[in-house]
Amino acid sequence: MKRRTFIKSVGALGFTASLPTIFSNDSLIKRVAAAPALNEVDFVAPQVMPQVINVFLYGGPSELAGNLTNIDDINGNSQNVYPGSLLRATTDNEGRITRNGLWSDAGGNAMEDMLAAGDMSIYRTVYRRKNNTRAHRPSIFSCLTGNLNIDNSPGMGTTLAAVLYKNRDSLSKPIDQMVLPFVSFEGASTAFISDPDNPLPLAMRSISLDQKFDNPYSRGSNDFDTSLENLAAQMSAGADTRYAKAYAGFKTRRNLEQLIDGFATKLNDTGSLPLLPEGDVDAGDDGRLRYPNTRYTDRIKAAVTLAIANPDSLFITVGGGLGGWDDHNSAIEEYTDRMQALMTTLRAATKHIKHATRPDGGSTGNIVINVFGDFGRNVNLNNSMGWDHGNNQNLYTFCGADLRPPNALGKVVGKTERFGSSKQNRQFTKPTDDSYEFEPTAVAATVYSYFGVKNPEVLTRDARYSPQGETAINESVSGEPPMFA
Repeated sequence: MKRRTFIKSVGALGFTASLPTIFSNDSLIKRVAAAPALNEVDFVAPQVMPQVINVFLYGGPSELAGNLTNIDDINGNSQNVYPGSLLRATTDNEGRITRNGLWSDAGGNAMEDMLAAGDMSIYRTVYRRKNNTRAHRPSIFSCLTGNLNIDNSPGMGTTLAAVLYKNRDSLSKPIDQMVLPFVSFEGASTAFISDPDNPLPLAMRSISLDQKFDNPYSRGSNDFDTSLENLAAQMSAGADTRYAKAYAGFKTRRNLEQLIDGFATKLNDTGSLPLLPEGDVDAGDDGRLRYPNTRYTDRIKAAVTLAIANPDSLFITVGGGLGGWDDHNSAIEEYTDRMQALMTTLRAATKHIKHATRPDGGSTGNIVINVFGDFGRNVNLNNSMGWDHGNNQNLYTFCGADLRPPNALGKVVGKTERFGSSKQNRQFTKPTDDSYEFEPTAVAATVYSYFGVKNPEVLTRDARYSPQGETAINESVSGEPPMFA
């Protein structure tokens, strides 16, 4: 039983170069290749292989941290009054609205820093019109599968794995030869939900790592594999040849142990963090990047460390412990603290990516971070001084200059207006008629497009709600002018 578990876990890492036949399964591969949507994919291998870190905020964060542009109208119609300082610009008597209409206390100043540096963009009008449920389960599933048929769709990471596997011969490095291509820092992630009708080879499934890189492949001082090898050698001459697959498995396990231990060393070595420009707010006394001490730091830093150190890690999910955004009551203080912690951590992460040096000297401009949640929230303060579930939310997206069009970063996209009966619950925002907007499932379509899928709508369509599917986000669309000069 233990042996089966071990072999499965090695395969899940995608480390198959030294195990060429363990996972060969012609019937399985044919089933994957036969998936109807996969056969319709127009795939062209990307010139730059992306790495995407998908940060999901379970519970559904309010849009207000990134969108206070309607706050006067919201406050005039809300069930309960917002604090007065929110109604003024940061330049006006200690107001709380930044020049781009962000909430300064809720990470707004950090976001302004990243916008000015060209390291992020904010999309304010991610609006669910198709199957516009505001329940957690279908919203989480649709966002992380990229499909509204939530009970029959694989996660976006699983779909991506299937596409890359089907087209592996056109890649500069075949996906089945990559190390740790699909990683979750949140355990069993919906983004990697399996497809029972089209199961992937073991090598293409995700592996879970923790934020400290505690090594799942370490045997410690009493090396069990070595003992087995020694025993086999004593019992049978030529055992390494007769039992080549088992010996290859032992070797792979040792290689993985060393690899992950190396990631842990980098994670814990502050001297390996990049030097920042003189006077940078995120620099320590030695001039090197210092992450803030927040509840989000460990997982986000681990994901970024892995992406930089291991270019084979193509899709990394971060979530789980980053939840807590279901702000039905006493929202403002807790929300502002959470958003401040999240955005200062992400500001450090963008600098980590931007100024890092890869082991092979390659560029880190292929690394993208996407941050969003199940849904947005209403904008009135309810009678519990919180926000109930809404349709409109923000997408925060960072880095990836080597993948995106020239004007993709450093802007705020989307205009909203308030709707709802005055002084009642369910005050909410919608995109204005002239605003750019997209469905949350378009995030998955965009991820697929980064990796070479020219028609991602075939992977995001739903026969009932979205028969045409969703296209990728138009990252060339213009941003909105600042709210304040």
